[in-house]
Amino acid sequence: MANRDLFISVDEALARILKSIAPLEPIEVDLGKARGLVISEDVASPVDVPEFDNSAYDGYAVRAADIDSARIDAPVPLHVVGEIPAGPTGTVEVGPGTAARIMTGAPIPPGADAVLPFEATDGVHWAQRIVGTDALVHVVEPTMIGSNIRRRGGDVRTNDVIAPMGTVVDAAHIGVLASVGITQLRVHPRARVAVLPTGDEIVEIDGSLQPGQIRNSNAWGLTALIEHYGATPHRLPIARDTEDSLRETLRHGDGSDLIVTIGGVSMGDHDLVRNVIAAEGHIDFWQINMKPGKPLAFGTVNGTPVVGLPGNPVSSMVGFELFIRPTLLKMMGHTQINSPTVRARAVQEMRSSDGKRTFIRVNIYRSGCDFVCMPAGSQDSFRLTSMTAGNGLAIVAEGTIIQKGEFVTVMALNERELLLLDGGR
Repeated sequence: MANRDLFISVDEALARILKSIAPLEPIEVDLGKARGLVISEDVASPVDVPEFDNSAYDGYAVRAADIDSARIDAPVPLHVVGEIPAGPTGTVEVGPGTAARIMTGAPIPPGADAVLPFEATDGVHWAQRIVGTDALVHVVEPTMIGSNIRRRGGDVRTNDVIAPMGTVVDAAHIGVLASVGITQLRVHPRARVAVLPTGDEIVEIDGSLQPGQIRNSNAWGLTALIEHYGATPHRLPIARDTEDSLRETLRHGDGSDLIVTIGGVSMGDHDLVRNVIAAEGHIDFWQINMKPGKPLAFGTVNGTPVVGLPGNPVSSMVGFELFIRPTLLKMMGHTQINSPTVRARAVQEMRSSDGKRTFIRVNIYRSGCDFVCMPAGSQDSFRLTSMTAGNGLAIVAEGTIIQKGEFVTVMALNERELLLLDGGR
């Protein structure tokens, strides 16, 4: 058995990685390319929104005092002096005893202090036929000053902060920013991640398999995870089981913000990644007291952080969720970097394996007011299908047994699905 003194805890491993990571230097991007990125400074509005008082309805711009006595049995006639569409306007002005037809979004004309919807007149149909200045509209309801007027600055005032530092830009933010004329944003860029698979037994997924060979599926799965969390992946060529091949392939990762290797971090004769990282740069740690994923290395090469994931596919994905996900999010300026967790009732016993913190693939579902979880099939680390069958990782602390019916903390692997479950009470 490996010397347990070489192990570090999951918490210490994550703390060491994150301590060495700083948010990437901000860049300026076009507004249309900012979705999903994190704003690096407060963004204030240069204008009021709306920029002018405008109508909230199709109807008539009026003086409220003129129709104070209007009733359905005693309508008040007003002379219609013009029409104001949305967009550029003329010189229509509302004086005593007059009204102007106005469309939604059109500016309020001088003299008017309220907007009356068409439905508040007895001539919805005929009043729409304006003939010179002799057309009349009969008002059957009174109104109050300011009714149905969208005031200038009613949504946003000049110098209001409309996107604070740390905002993750979504479609609504883009709409608000566009509404005030902002075309460029300072944001933290997407992290560039090099994915380096290793091993003589690895072939590309479209290649022909010889006896003892396996497809490069890990690199594809991790590439998809990297994209899912908003970073930019780059799959490197497969490094063979020689130090020269590994060194040469590592150079393809120059210019990346993070290098992720797959395989070669255990204790076998061909597990060379740890040695090459140490020779080319610095190795911080390479064994974590966890299962799956114990042989996970972290270090730097030429100033670039390197995370060495184990080759078993489940171990690789679990290691990604625990360590690479928060690393990427911190690099890209996120402040919420931890996966969401829930407390779920176990439907069967779960226990720590060999004193390690153990992550069990489970399905989370709701039963009454509680979340419930059950293992998602076999827990062998080569069974990648258990990651597709499950939607969470039950966290069983070192040396702990979770009895059937007890609650266990579960890290959600599918945040959207968890939100749907949480809303289904």
